[in-house]
Amino acid sequence: MSKAIGIKEFYAKKFSTYDFTGEWFKHLGTPERNFKAIIYGNSGNGKTDYAIKFSKYLATLGAKVYYNSFEEGISCTLQEAIKRNELIGVVGKITFGDKETLDEMIVRLKKRSSANVVVIDSRDYMNLTTEQYKRLIDLFPRKAVVLLCWSSGGKPKGEYAKSIEYMCDIKIHVANFVAYPRSRFGGNEKYIIWNKTARVGEQLSAL
Repeated sequence: MSKAIGIKEFYAKKFSTYDFTGEWFKHLGTPERNFKAIIYGNSGNGKTDYAIKFSKYLATLGAKVYYNSFEEGISCTLQEAIKRNELIGVVGKITFGDKETLDEMIVRLKKRSSANVVVIDSRDYMNLTTEQYKRLIDLFPRKAVVLLCWSSGGKPKGEYAKSIEYMCDIKIHVANFVAYPRSRFGGNEKYIIWNKTARVGEQLSAL
């Protein structure tokens, strides 16, 4: 039987958090280190770029990130996203998995000094079920888990994704390269992934 605690004990209890600052604090507040997040949106709207930017920021705060690229794999497009977001600045802090299965992920994450943050891109390509997601977070209660998924009608697509959304502390809808959060930890300001005007200018100058 789990131990019940009183009000004074609750007041005195300390929680381990990521001390976000600046735009990330305004966006997501102060998440606990074992936060659960879901990122959803239509194809080509910036989900992967947002996840990579988020991973990079967490790495600057000392987190070790395991990014399972199940949708794109170790590909040219993922390489471009890595270069575009200048991950060279966090070498040794982020590891990319090449379409690793859930069982392969679990073996990796059970190793000593494994990642603090797990990113799965995407639920749909991995076909991760609600029960599999529960298994993952039950096995690793101290790790943060970030799950990318497709959307339909502005909501996570499919019954599994909808069920998982209810279990997440942070819910992020990505549309037109803007991330709109609902975070239990505060913040809740939108995050601009790319300035579309500036991006078009960069593309034209490259021609």
